[in-house]
Amino acid sequence: MPVRLVATDLDGTFFGPGHLPEARTIAALNTVQAAGIVCVAISGRGHRGGLSRATSGGAEFDWFVGSNGGHRLNIRSGEMEEHLHFDDADIVEFRRRLSDHDADLAYGWTTADGQHWEPPFLDIHPMKLDGQARAHGNRIVHTAPPAVDKAFVAHPELSNVELLAHVEPHVDPLHHITTSGVDFIEMTPNGADKGAALARLCARLDIVAEEVIAFGDNHNDLTMLEWAGRGIAMGNALDRVRATADEVTSTNAEFGVARVLEELV
Repeated sequence: MPVRLVATDLDGTFFGPGHLPEARTIAALNTVQAAGIVCVAISGRGHRGGLSRATSGGAEFDWFVGSNGGHRLNIRSGEMEEHLHFDDADIVEFRRRLSDHDADLAYGWTTADGQHWEPPFLDIHPMKLDGQARAHGNRIVHTAPPAVDKAFVAHPELSNVELLAHVEPHVDPLHHITTSGVDFIEMTPNGADKGAALARLCARLDIVAEEVIAFGDNHNDLTMLEWAGRGIAMGNALDRVRATADEVTSTNAEFGVARVLEELV
């Protein structure tokens, strides 16, 4: 079947090592988009910081799906078509369970008005993935804000993989818990994972999985690579991601996304 939609993760995938798209990859994406193939950026990043990075250099994406599938922005119309969030009671229970399990866990939260960090989280992870400092002006104490759409959990000693195993038994199985490669984990509401979000968008566009190519490199890309008809892992992807994908391309430093897109048209 012909390819009708391309979905790509950003960091470690569409972005180069500097966490921004590079000229060759932008040119390949824009050629595919001009040929009538829908192009979707799908990231653990939220739209506030992620959209400007995804489209920097002139990359012509049609949709931005952020927070690991928790919200979907139509870039052409500017409409936020989906925005999933937890019930406040779910967050209270989540926080109670985890705090009873391990008092050393630290928390951050994302809501419609931005990111909020508790002091212990900032103590453990003061810097973002791109080397910028987390905003201490968003510091909160003691409780999560209302209408949380993503929760972050950190630990002073455990790696992200160890932390996933440590926390997962204490999380509601309907919620999605993962990591995007940083040294903490992320939890999103039921339905807010990349595979489910991509499936919902494709259903709206009358596109089936066999007409979709998806690119990814980390844990939070697994459901998307499993759902897409052609799931492609980056050469720099985790072993589990490479094993899940249908094929493996070059690393993000070697323009792995661009190499595949250049062959499409």
